[in-house]
Amino acid sequence: MKRVLILILAAIAMVQLSAKRKVNTLRTQLTPLSTMEELLRNGTADTLRYADRITFSGYSKTVNDANETFFVTNETPFHLSRLCVKFTYSMPEGEMLHEEIHEINCDIPAATTRQISIRSFDRQHNFYYHLGKKPKRSATPFTVAYTLLSYDVKITVDTEQ
Repeated sequence: MKRVLILILAAIAMVQLSAKRKVNTLRTQLTPLSTMEELLRNGTADTLRYADRITFSGYSKTVNDANETFFVTNETPFHLSRLCVKFTYSMPEGEMLHEEIHEINCDIPAATTRQISIRSFDRQHNFYYHLGKKPKRSATPFTVAYTLLSYDVKITVDTEQ
């Protein structure tokens, strides 16, 4: 009788242990197969194939700003995770003031626009963007040109297959 009772209690304990919370194995935010096929078709040597479909606009920097802000529009079929951009700052007459390369971590899905902010080259607050608001105090206007050097695509891979 004791053995039967022990066996029944052991069976109940096993049922309770196996009835633990279920684990959700659904993988969200996977890269679509069409995107993976497009990446394979283009190959690794074609880094800037879609560079003309990544556009910069809405640049802003006042004399008091510590950061420069602008918008990046991603018209590629890919989710962007990093941009390498060369900024060339010049006087309105064309004389170059400064040049910097920024590695910008970002999260820009396909067909969207995001605002990006980077540290300004103007650490002493002497310059303002020539198309922006003219400051009340004395400051020097500048123009800016961007060159996209490279970009990284965010890929989420399902390792369960």
